[in-house]
Amino acid sequence: MALSFGSPHARDRRIVAGASLAAISIGVAPLLSYAIHSYRAWLELGPGGVPYNVKGWLMNLLARPFARFDVRAVAPYTMEDQKPLYGDLGHVSFFGNGDGSPPLPPLRSGARPDVPSYVIPQRQMTEQASAAMLAKQEAFIAAAAAANASLLRLEPSSLEGRTHNALWLATDDDANSGDGLPPMLRRTRGEFLHPHREGSSHAIFSLTDAARLIELGWAERHPLAGIKNRVGLPWSYVFIYAPRNDEEFAIWKNIVMAAVRFAATTSERVVDVKTP
Repeated sequence: MALSFGSPHARDRRIVAGASLAAISIGVAPLLSYAIHSYRAWLELGPGGVPYNVKGWLMNLLARPFARFDVRAVAPYTMEDQKPLYGDLGHVSFFGNGDGSPPLPPLRSGARPDVPSYVIPQRQMTEQASAAMLAKQEAFIAAAAAANASLLRLEPSSLEGRTHNALWLATDDDANSGDGLPPMLRRTRGEFLHPHREGSSHAIFSLTDAARLIELGWAERHPLAGIKNRVGLPWSYVFIYAPRNDEEFAIWKNIVMAAVRFAATTSERVVDVKTP
């Protein structure tokens, strides 16, 4: 007696189903491999800004459609378009202040460090600073806050998940409300500078100073800088590379003070900013 495997139509359906499963498996495997590789590489960046787990990685992926990746373009905007946010201060440089500091840092030597194209967090993976250098950076930030106590607050960074202390512009209003802050600092609620564990840092400058730092090789913008939505940051929110030695640490201190002077001036206070 001949064996029967069902009707031809049933056999066709089984063949089609098997082929579909095989196709799905072939399509899913590369996607799964990419996801695993991406997640592991994202974990290597370390904590910062979003949960340090799969949820944070997914938040990074969701931010990508909104992000810009021309972060080393010097000025992909016009000064006139930014005037409502920066006023006339966008054109002003805050390097050098009669205190002996140079008007601008020199051209940075060598290639830029490797900064992976993740949106959050933004980190450099090469030329990272030592723990000793990071301690010196944190000490200088604390000293800058102490020297300008009427202007600055030293508090854990809200933007970086409170992993490091940050410089905030002090106001008489509730810091969490954003009231009393200049327009370009309202999105960050007054926080304008913080370091990261590998020695890089984020800071907000005038448009002129941010563009010059990028042009001279010391910085690049955050991928969300210039984005016009609720997660967007001002165009002059930049990522400063870690100092590689004591000479570059001195330059980094000058960069920090340019950000402090800009924050002081945007606050419209008559304050003599002191360099520690």
